[in-house]
Amino acid sequence: MKVFFSKGRLAKAAMAIFLMVAIFMAGAQRGYDLGFTAGENKANSWWIDKKSNYYESAKIKQKRIEMKYNEV
Repeated sequence: MKVFFSKGRLAKAAMAIFLMVAIFMAGAQRGYDLGFTAGENKANSWWIDKKSNYYESAKIKQKRIEMKYNEV
């Protein structure tokens, strides 16, 4: 009668599980890094757009000229 759980099968199963976990963890880290970078870029572009709208507004430009903020 053959034993179902032999040392060779257990070793192969353990290596396969370890390999699958390692691949999953690498993929999860890669996805996290991509998501973090995309969010950072979106936040930075939002902030730049907000500031550019402030400084390009005609009312703000006129007010800054009247208060002499543009003079050196």
